[in-house]
Amino acid sequence: MLNVVKTRSSIILGKTIQKTCNFYGGGSALPGLVIEKLQPNFVNSVLSKLPYGIVVISGTNGKTTTTKIVSELLRSQNLRVFTNNTGSNFVRGVISAILQSIKLSGRFDYDIAILELDEAHSRKFAEVSSIDYALLLNVSEDQLDRFGTTQNVAKLLNNLSKQAKR
Repeated sequence: MLNVVKTRSSIILGKTIQKTCNFYGGGSALPGLVIEKLQPNFVNSVLSKLPYGIVVISGTNGKTTTTKIVSELLRSQNLRVFTNNTGSNFVRGVISAILQSIKLSGRFDYDIAILELDEAHSRKFAEVSSIDYALLLNVSEDQLDRFGTTQNVAKLLNNLSKQAKR
């Protein structure tokens, strides 16, 4: 019962922060950052109940397009698809997207989550929520200022694949 109360309190707080940020014209990831700090189990408490689980899409290029294609394919099969379509592909972005979609009561009317995640932050996501499937894309020399080498990116994605249940 305590987790339900904590989750509902987080939803109310997060939605309040979202409305305030929207009023002032920005800060789309801020609600997620606050909830991530206050309730680290928030993502798992919401997404773990999805009947078809969580699909994570990650790689150097093509994450957004692939996420949109997979989401539309599943919607064409009458599945209710949750996705983080704002482009914020860190855990806080996923939380912010959840806050936009979840009801104040805690009701989350989706069958499956298709999530675009940054290569490095996908590991952090796997620490806070289980992953059912990982769709891994390419590894190229993009953003080497962040990752150092393509081998580091490949290692991050390989570790993500090991986190997937199926």
